[in-house]
Amino acid sequence: MSQNYPYGVGISNVGSYQVSGIPYVTSSITAPVSSGTPTRITFPNVTQRIIVENIGTEHLRVGFSSNGVKGSNYFLIHEHAGGTPSAFNYIDIKVKVSEIYVLSHDSTNPTSASISAELTNIDTNLLAKSGPTGLPNWSGSVGVG
Repeated sequence: MSQNYPYGVGISNVGSYQVSGIPYVTSSITAPVSSGTPTRITFPNVTQRIIVENIGTEHLRVGFSSNGVKGSNYFLIHEHAGGTPSAFNYIDIKVKVSEIYVLSHDSTNPTSASISAELTNIDTNLLAKSGPTGLPNWSGSVGVG
């Protein structure tokens, strides 16, 4: 191995994503009304997979920046219908991010979310070296907000 290019854990390191992820779970996260400030969920390491379930009674916006969920760059997850989980009230995505944001789609009623993620051993500061914006997340890049 070259001393100029040491091999290790990093954003483009395949081995970092091939191993099982470190579990991360949090529940009962409040997503404020659409005119409010989005709730930010910060992960201790870079993610490899995130599952967000809407456990509330209103549609839920999920995005990668505050501007994204307040604007038009977000995923919309349907509310829990009669307390029964369905394919429409969660999202399962494979992304490498350091944070996500949630916000209710309704202007008068908040909703809530449950989040589970698989984390890598990659430090979130490494995103700043590879992201298109130089920020520790993908905020500000095209399609993110």
